Amino acid sequence: MPNPISVIIENQNSAGGAFITNEQGLLPPLVTTKYVVEDQGNSSPRYVRSTLYCIPATADLLKTTALSITLTASPMARTDEGEYEPPIVNFGELDAGRRFQCLMCKVTRDVPTAYFQHLGHTVQRVDNNERPELVLGT
Repeated sequence: MPNPISVIIENQNSAGGAFITNEQGLLPPLVTTKYVVEDQGNSSPRYVRSTLYCIPATADLLKTTALSITLTASPMARTDEGEYEPPIVNFGELDAGRRFQCLMCKVTRDVPTAYFQHLGHTVQRVDNNERPELVLGT
């Protein structure tokens, strides 16, 4: 069994510094490692982490290994110094707030009825201060 302290120190030495999000086969640094994310289109490990980074290719292999696949999402994680903030929702008018556009794929979708809120005179949702997911970074 490896010594956890040794593993942490080794990972800091090998994976510390810049972590570029679109490099093939690159495992994210441990949560204890100090690193700076260079966002190249994939999510930062500060926001999404997986229990598996090598997913079995077939259902039989997955069943044989009995590994569970879990994603841990931390949408309100803080960025470190030197990192760019994630893109924030554009409050611009789009069908009076009944529709929104995805920042990544540019698809326009209807806002779910339970989530809809009218826009005020500032062309922002009336409840935007009550919804932390809409006011991050402002």
